[in-house]
Amino acid sequence: MLSLFGSGIGRDIAIGQAYVLRTGTIDTPKTALKRSELDAEVSRFKRAVAATLKKYRTILRELPKDAPKESAAFINAHMMMLRDPLLVDESIKIIRHEQINAEHALRIQSGNLIKVFEQMDDPYLRNKKTDVEHITNRLLRNLLGIVAHSLEDTSEDDLRGRIIVSNDISPAETLFIKERNVAAFITDLGSTISHTAVVARSLRLPAVVGLHGSARYINENDLLIVDGKRGIVLINPSELVLKQYRALQRRHREREVELNTLVKRASKTIDGQKVNLLANVETINELKEVRRVNAAGIGLYRTEYLFMNREVAPSEAEQFSAYKRIVAGVDKPVAIRTLDIGGDKQLDFPYPQKASSESPLGMRAVRLCLNNMDLFKPQLRAILRASAFGRVSIMIPMVSNYDEINQVLSLIKQTKRELKAEGIEFDKRIKVGGMIEVPAAAIMADLFAQQLDFLSIGTNDLIQFTLAIDRVDDAVNYLYDPIHPAVLHLIRRVIKAGDKANIPVSLCGEMAGNVQYTRLLLGLGLRNFSMDATYILAVKERILNVDTEKLHYRVKQILKAGNPSVARDQLRQLNQL
Repeated sequence: MLSLFGSGIGRDIAIGQAYVLRTGTIDTPKTALKRSELDAEVSRFKRAVAATLKKYRTILRELPKDAPKESAAFINAHMMMLRDPLLVDESIKIIRHEQINAEHALRIQSGNLIKVFEQMDDPYLRNKKTDVEHITNRLLRNLLGIVAHSLEDTSEDDLRGRIIVSNDISPAETLFIKERNVAAFITDLGSTISHTAVVARSLRLPAVVGLHGSARYINENDLLIVDGKRGIVLINPSELVLKQYRALQRRHREREVELNTLVKRASKTIDGQKVNLLANVETINELKEVRRVNAAGIGLYRTEYLFMNREVAPSEAEQFSAYKRIVAGVDKPVAIRTLDIGGDKQLDFPYPQKASSESPLGMRAVRLCLNNMDLFKPQLRAILRASAFGRVSIMIPMVSNYDEINQVLSLIKQTKRELKAEGIEFDKRIKVGGMIEVPAAAIMADLFAQQLDFLSIGTNDLIQFTLAIDRVDDAVNYLYDPIHPAVLHLIRRVIKAGDKANIPVSLCGEMAGNVQYTRLLLGLGLRNFSMDATYILAVKERILNVDTEKLHYRVKQILKAGNPSVARDQLRQLNQL
């Protein structure tokens, strides 16, 4: 048994077989062949084609009955391409004419086909280059005997209960693999505060990230234990260790049963302070858990995941349908955040300023939307239309100055006028709020509160920007400190600004769902928490056992602490009250 240590995500434990993803381009060095070797090389290539076709037939035959229709179409399209002379016969011609190895010949012909598709005007045909790349990688792995997969294979293979092993995984890919019923994932790169980690927690997908190359010790089908709470990966554990971890899994389930008794309890402190516990969601699939834990509503609906893993942006009609289903699915307040793309959250389809948006300080969130009306306007129309079917509010991400707020409010007014002229129903009094994620916005919160109907503190980015830490860079994530005095003073400042303007203030970052910070946030005056629904009952348990009158002294001491170790000591004392 080998033990690996990284940063854990989630509280759960997963046990399953490894499914190793191969990232990057497969190396295909050119090898010169003698004429006498060409027949054998062509035969080797044909065997690889036959083996790949056989694999596809097996996948198609064993495809689950409830698999998406697109899966079978995807496989059939690839099988047709494997029979296409333009790929197979032309590669063989290159082998014979150039007297080179099959791998390099395939790479040359694949490149020729990709160039042809890239020059086509039709977007659908142009995108066929991706199919060529998939097929090429499949054939290369057969030729080279590589037992590893690309992410695209997850559309074809049965991943139920498997554990993904990869160099890195993006937020969009996390969403994608969860739909394939994987049990967990582990990566060499990544941090506990990245958007990938946020998505994994919301999907209850245990993970260990930041293994720094140690994942290379894992082979396909190795039995793995992934301990998301402790950040441990065990490779081919003994029967005794397996028994111990299965016992831990049972205890986790028993703890959940215990917390379930709190579902119908009102969320109030000992001294009668009402606390709203809202849910953060990415997809409609999470509504079942939102309803189960009796969340007070949805404090953050991240719409960007509707835009991911697709070739074009969703239409207004598609967005309206999705938002309406969310609103109708909870019958409680829903704060819909407008498109928040940038940094480590990227879209597959092209859009202006895409390169700039890859920087956490670049053209992202509301900045990107205000510069891309083709993306922003249809979304505002769809949200306003959905507001006719429930209690909807609009939340603007990453506001940093007064002009941005005015531009968005003007655009919403204009969109309302257009909908009214078209005879389309919407909530004329829909509330508009801003996410406070930038230090400048926290400092200006009192002025922002005069323009907006509510504020929501996004601590993940607020901490990142305040402490100058790139949240996806695991080399510096040890500096990420939610109880840094600068961060706490900014949080308190925003809460006070909301109180003064008599508007609600919520906190929707990872701090909200961490019981370690529940008493601290209550002591700072927070009364609206928004988190992954799976954490709501644990936070409610903490709230039910708190007397807020007893928190103020300790919280003041934490705010005064200049030394982080002193602040953590004060926090421990606060949590012992």
